[in-house]
This record gives sequence, structure tokens and C-alpha cells, in this order.
Amino acid sequence: MSIRYWLLALCLSSPLQAYAEHLASTYLRSAEESAGTSEKVIRYCVDPDWLPYEAIRDGKHVGISSDYIQYIQFHTPLKFSLVITGSWSETLSFLKNGRCDLTPLLNKTALREQYLHFSQVYFRSPNVLVSLMEQPFLQGFDNIGGRILAVPKGYRLAEYIHHYYPQVQTITVDNEPEGLEAVLAKQADLFVGSMYSVNAYIQQTGFNHLKIAGWGGPEDELRIGVSLGNEALLPIINQALETISELEHIEIYRKWNNVTIIDETNYRLIYQIIAATLFILLLLGSRTYLMIQYNRRLTSKNLQLERLHQQLEEKNTELEFLSTHDPLTKLYNRHYFDRHFMDDHRASEHVDPAICLVMVDIDYFKEINDTNGHSIGDKILIELSAVLQHCVRDCDVVARWGGEEFVILCHQSSLPLIQSLCQRIVGTIREHEFSDGVHLTCSFGIAKLMENEPMQSCFERADRALYRAKVQGRDQVCVDEVL
Repeated sequence: MSIRYWLLALCLSSPLQAYAEHLASTYLRSAEESAGTSEKVIRYCVDPDWLPYEAIRDGKHVGISSDYIQYIQFHTPLKFSLVITGSWSETLSFLKNGRCDLTPLLNKTALREQYLHFSQVYFRSPNVLVSLMEQPFLQGFDNIGGRILAVPKGYRLAEYIHHYYPQVQTITVDNEPEGLEAVLAKQADLFVGSMYSVNAYIQQTGFNHLKIAGWGGPEDELRIGVSLGNEALLPIINQALETISELEHIEIYRKWNNVTIIDETNYRLIYQIIAATLFILLLLGSRTYLMIQYNRRLTSKNLQLERLHQQLEEKNTELEFLSTHDPLTKLYNRHYFDRHFMDDHRASEHVDPAICLVMVDIDYFKEINDTNGHSIGDKILIELSAVLQHCVRDCDVVARWGGEEFVILCHQSSLPLIQSLCQRIVGTIREHEFSDGVHLTCSFGIAKLMENEPMQSCFERADRALYRAKVQGRDQVCVDEVL
């Protein structure tokens, strides 16, 4: 302390008195704030029913976020104290009115930014649509139509659907298990929620007649949120999160994912044991018989659990494929393309100085469907996908953009080479014998990615070139040569 005051006195005696006063007061205030942060007990709230991410069981915080809280507490001077809430809505209310300082796992939204500050993203998770087996595969929100969708109250997905899909009919549920039960009770046709928590619920309940019916909007980008006035915690939290290795992230995920919880009390066995105790001398033979029957039931239970585990593994494999591929053509889907190429941040990290985009659209596809039927239309989409994959190079990416539209991303290429590629595809299509004798033609729009140009802008130029090909009579290749 004496050194600090000596420094202050020395600065005051210099000609730069005003600057010295400011420097000393800033230094002292920073030291006091740092000490206050390290000594303060951080009150935090969680979603009480969102396994495997987080939950409250017997008054304790469990789930993925509990391991991250323990990690941060072990590697920083911060100390945490759980504030128990009854629902996610109550947790958000506590954060707004200052009864909680922090929540460890949530998405960042414009509405939540009014009362929270956020850490960096440290956990990602896809969202899915869930329905009964009799419902068709819907792919995403665009195909919901008049079906009723159950959405958890206070979740980021509720804001997303209200903003981007206001036409979708929704009902609000308190949490994800209640939403799945609403689908089982046919109070709703669909439920949208996290793939991992849906998986956990199916494991706990054994409801195998639920299925994944499509992709549920953007993936969750989960962060730690701190209430207003606690922004000083974020640098400490972010620094701790950055020290977590990839292996530690994976170990936390594996610990809480695919955990089967069976909570079953065998009252029949209890009654049998009581009866056997009362009549042990007279019913020794009956007791032996009952024990044999119990062993048989236990063996049957183990076989059922093994079959359930195999079914879950198959569904996980199917989900992984569906998240990046079109189910009809088996090409990459729009979600894969958006995630790997349309994101400006990723594009800037992996820039290719010679990328060309090609938009492909089938001419008069609606008339083909109306005349030949949708089953023939589907076969033509599959056959055209095979033609496109056959014509492009191994390093090129072919994706189904939607409907009768396809996109081809070509690496290390130029406009003349891509024009030649498109003409080769046009010739192959003309020579190919499509189902039901359909004579198929396509229109092509080409654009080359310019230096420092966002991929979205290049895509829009290719789309304009495609539109020009349509206007000029179809069955042709147009290039957007804006430089």
C-alpha cells in the first residue's frame, strides 16, 4: 500500500498532475474490483428439466453444464452457488430481476441481450422435429403445413419460429419432456427440440414409436450468460473455457449422452418376498418356482434393453446422415452447404482463390410432375443427381438446394472451364434416357467468387444468371461476369 501512495505522490509532484491522478485512481479501482470478483459467490440458475444438458435432481445440479461449472470453479477463483428454480421460465425471470447472476447453458438472442451478457460458444447441438411413426418425413419448418407444433416456453426456438415462420400453428409447453408427451397424446402433431435431449428422453421412456421427422431450424450455439452488472466475470469465464481441450469436451459429452436410466420399482416381487416369508415352511416349492420366473423376466428385460440399444444406434446413424444429406437423391443438402460454404466467417478462414458456383434448375419440372406423376418426378431427380455427380470432378461439391434446383461448387477452377463443364453436362442430359421417356433439359447460371467477396453475394449472382437463362428460353448456360 505504501508503494502505491508513494507512486501517487510522485506523479502529483510532476507537471502531469491530472494524468497521474487518473492513472492512480484507475489502478486502485481495478485492484479492488479484481479482489471483489474473486471473493464473490456467484449465484446461478439452470433449466431444471433439460437432460442431458442440465437438470436439478434431489436439489443438485446434474448434466453437461454441471461439469463445465465444476471445471470453471476448479480453474478460477470463482465460487458458485446453485439457486433452485421450478422451470426454465422462472430461471429467466430470476436472471432479469437479479436473483441469479449467471446461467451456464443457453442460446444468445436479441431479446436475451437486453438483460444478459454472453460468453463465447462452447457447446453446439442440432435441433430436430419429432412425430409419431404415421407422420411423413417433413425435412423442416417449410413443410409443416397445417400441423400443430409444440414448442418449449422461453426457448430460443420459440422466438425463431415466431419471427421466421409466423404461419406455423404452435402450442407452448413448459419443457421438452412435456412437448414429447403432447405428441404421444396427439395434442400436437410435432415437437421441436434438441436431438440429444430427445434421445435421452426416448432412452428413459422406451417410446420407440416416436421418430425424427425433419431438421428443426438452426443448431443451438450454447454459451454462458451473466446478468447485467456482472460483465467482469466474462473475461475469467472465457479464459477458462479456452483452456478446455477437445478431449475434455468429448469426455463430458460422452458422460451424459446415451445414458439409459431405468427407474422401475418391482412391487410384485416385494409382495412375493413378503408372502414367501410368511409361508416359508409351507411354500418352499412355490418360492423356488417364483425365483425361476423372476430370473426369466430379468433375462427378458436384458434382451429388450439390448434391442433398444441397437435401435438407438441405428437412429443415431440415420440422424447423422439426415443432417447433411437429401433423403431422396442422397446428395448433400442445403443445411450442409450453408454450414460449410455460406458462412462468411468460415469462408474467410478457408478461402479458395478460384471458386465457381453453378446453379442448375430443371426446365418445366412442374409440368413433368403434373403429366407423368410425382413418382416419375422423383426418379428423374435421382437420375439427374447421378448425371451431375458423374460429370463433375472429385473435388467438386454437388448439393440439392431444394425442389428441382441443384448447386455445384467447383474448387480451383475458372469461368471457361466451368462453362465447358456445364456444356458437357447439357450434352450428357440430352443423351441420357430418363424414366418414362421424359425429354429433360436444364438451365445453368454461373458465377466466379471474387476476391474478398462473401459467398452469399456470389451465390446471388449465380442465381441471377440462372434467372437470365430461364428468361432467354431455358436449356442454356448463362454467366454472371461482373468483376
